[in-house]
Amino acid sequence: MKNRMHIPKKAGRLLFVLLLLFGSKVYAAPSIEGDTELTAVSGQVVSAEYTVRSDEDMESAELTLSYDKDVLTYMSGSGGNNFSGSGGNGTVQLSSKPGEQSTTFAVKFKCKSDQVTAVEITSCVITVKGEEVDVLKGEDNSGEGAGDGSEDEEDTGDRRASWVIDERTFYLHNPGAMADFDAERMNIQGIDSNVLKHKWLDLYVIRLYSDNGSYRDHFVYNPDTGNVIPFVEMKSGSDDVIFIEPDAKAHIPVRYVSVDLGWGAKYTLPAYKHVIIDGIDEIFDDTNRYLIYGINQDGEKAWYSYDYDKDSLQLFDDVAYQGEQNYIEELETNVAGQKAEAEHLLERYNTNMGRRLTIIMVMTILIVVLINVVVLMYLRMRRMRPVPEEEEEDGEEETIQTPGAYVTGNLEEDETDFNEPDFEQEEEEEEIELEIIDLDDMEDDE
Repeated sequence: MKNRMHIPKKAGRLLFVLLLLFGSKVYAAPSIEGDTELTAVSGQVVSAEYTVRSDEDMESAELTLSYDKDVLTYMSGSGGNNFSGSGGNGTVQLSSKPGEQSTTFAVKFKCKSDQVTAVEITSCVITVKGEEVDVLKGEDNSGEGAGDGSEDEEDTGDRRASWVIDERTFYLHNPGAMADFDAERMNIQGIDSNVLKHKWLDLYVIRLYSDNGSYRDHFVYNPDTGNVIPFVEMKSGSDDVIFIEPDAKAHIPVRYVSVDLGWGAKYTLPAYKHVIIDGIDEIFDDTNRYLIYGINQDGEKAWYSYDYDKDSLQLFDDVAYQGEQNYIEELETNVAGQKAEAEHLLERYNTNMGRRLTIIMVMTILIVVLINVVVLMYLRMRRMRPVPEEEEEDGEEETIQTPGAYVTGNLEEDETDFNEPDFEQEEEEEEIELEIIDLDDMEDDE
């Protein structure tokens, strides 16, 4: 027994020495620290900082915050390499690619009132070695349809209904409990799933998680179309309104076109925006008002006008709006009639003026042709006029040559060589004596 006890003691001592020589490394889970409570002063700007830490370099970090939009208004954010941020309507989404073991995000809010308000860290997901880790839970969320405990215990096994929202897959989970809603089972995409049914309204709500677990929200489910929209409940006067997908038979007011209204950092709501007709073009008006379809606590479905800047909602008066549009259309019809009449008169004027110009041009051409004909006839008649007798006699006298003209030339034996005068001698005229001079005799005399 003594020898048996001696060996473990030596082994323990050896292990202790090795630990001292080489040391030991203890890994801690990723963490996040930051401001969760802010003191708001009306008209002032407050800041909050959040630091995310990990034992290994983070390839990316995504942080989602929620705040009271009645107290704070998101202004800007910063932090980390390749930073991007967006916010509004009570949600802020920040992301960066730090490439280090820690990164810090900073957010600025403008205060609307004087009070202490909370800022909640709803999600923080980092990527380490290609795997996504939920910092708040310390879990690896890289697998699709990852569960989160007893809340997701369903009889469907690994099969869950899913939707693609903003290029990310969302999976159906247990919706939990909500006021005025009862839990029910419903067949969704061929899968028996848990849903919430409103106690007195024909309204269904489900809960969806994104594939990495960073987004977890309730959605209104439409059994007729299979579509989902974010669950939003707002006050409109004394009514509690829940946004729903517009019915296929719902009357859409004239001069409104369909748009996707951004809601939070990730979602969109089906809405309509007013346009101004400019000829054949449709131009959006410069207001931030949208029409959203909703249902109140009495089950009445109607259009509501949502002011994005003021984050307020009021019932849309379709009757008054339609009367206004009818008046505008009547004015536009009158203006269109006047324009058509003016265009007809202008076309008629252009036609008449064209005819007149054609007549003037033809008459001008005829006048020019007649003038040319008269000039040519005058010139021809002038050439054909006979010459007076006196002018003919003067011409004949000028052509008669004086007598005594000489003919010069060389005479040789049996040859006669002389040049005749240029004029022709007529038989009726008198013969002119020609004196022939021998050039050889003239040379001898000399």
